[in-house]
Amino acid sequence: MQTFQADLAIIGAGGAGLRAAIAAAQANPNAKIALISKVYPMRSHTVAAEGGSAAVAQDHDSFDYHFHDTVAGGDWLCEQDVVDYFVHHCPTEMTQLEQWGCPWSRRPDVRTVALTCVASSGR
Repeated sequence: MQTFQADLAIIGAGGAGLRAAIAAAQANPNAKIALISKVYPMRSHTVAAEGGSAAVAQDHDSFDYHFHDTVAGGDWLCEQDVVDYFVHHCPTEMTQLEQWGCPWSRRPDVRTVALTCVASSGR
């Protein structure tokens, strides 16, 4: 058996795990970070999700709609304080992801990111 040593172990290499690894590396550039996944990086749950990603990115979007869609999509079992925090921070995080090279789809007639989600209210 092979063993590894790290200062921090992050379990899960989906979007949240990768984002946690980035934040940890920014906080301590000298830290040895182990990102542990049971699947290959391009097979994570984040990559497998086909619904897209959602954020308040255009004039007709709203935090209230995004909040409702997220909570309803979670069958009303979500921690609503966490969802509120999440939806208000999504635009900033998605802009950061784009600056890091995430290839968001765009509509030809607008500069903002065109995001879709299967369960979205479509507003």
